[in-house]
Amino acid sequence: MSSKIYFSDSNSKKSMSYLVTRGVSSLMAKVAPNTSMKATRKLLLTPSASRKEVALPASMRTRKLDSQYGAINVVEAGEGPTVIFTHGWSGSVTQFYPLMQKVVEQGYKVVGFDHYGHGKSEGRFANLPLFIKGLKTVMSAYKDHTVTGFVSHSMGTIGALNATSDARHVLIAPTFDFYNSFQQRILSTGLANQLFEKLLNEVETEHGMVFKALQPELHMEKQGQLLVVHDKDDKYAPYSHTQEQVSLYEHASLSTTSGQGHGRVINSDQTWQAVKQLMGI
Repeated sequence: MSSKIYFSDSNSKKSMSYLVTRGVSSLMAKVAPNTSMKATRKLLLTPSASRKEVALPASMRTRKLDSQYGAINVVEAGEGPTVIFTHGWSGSVTQFYPLMQKVVEQGYKVVGFDHYGHGKSEGRFANLPLFIKGLKTVMSAYKDHTVTGFVSHSMGTIGALNATSDARHVLIAPTFDFYNSFQQRILSTGLANQLFEKLLNEVETEHGMVFKALQPELHMEKQGQLLVVHDKDDKYAPYSHTQEQVSLYEHASLSTTSGQGHGRVINSDQTWQAVKQLMGI
């Protein structure tokens, strides 16, 4: 359900459903705060499960990484310098299979994984701090490997920029101005502001992270190289925000696609060219 909120048009007109949701959620927040928070947590922190089963390529293998938030499903293949792949909200490692196979054919090792609450990893809920902690758990498991760089998509780009320093990245459809867009989309559904703020405070307290400090714009400068691929017609992550951010840094470059949208851009030729540049080939 949360994907329909995060990937919605926050500029749509206030409908009857908005007015009903606003009225009901405001009332519930007052008369049944515990019940309303449970419902809000389920609504906003539950990624959509993919109905499409994607077969594991014969060249790849899986493993489980144990952690305090549940087991993480990891997919790896190849040998040599390592490229780590991290997906976005309601995505999964399967989205990267075509790219991962190409990288392996170039003599590299690939590591991809499902974030908590996604794909075949454990966890009932997900959130941005868990995206960061999930990636850090994977990075720790491969700390003895020579990591060439990171390939991330959508919300995964925020986790990647937060979890690393002086690293090389391919950022696919990054979500800049995340906090404001996130808030606008959620409140545009009619959800009571007090429920939204309370949930954010709970997540921040639990994980010791402040959402505004996690914004990707704050973590661009500390990276080594940023190869950004974004479709100009992306409906969910504004292309104009990416243009603005890339223009601010000499170590960032932008490759623009057209007609690929927010998801298909992952396996576009421009993305493959960026990944090859990341690997130095």
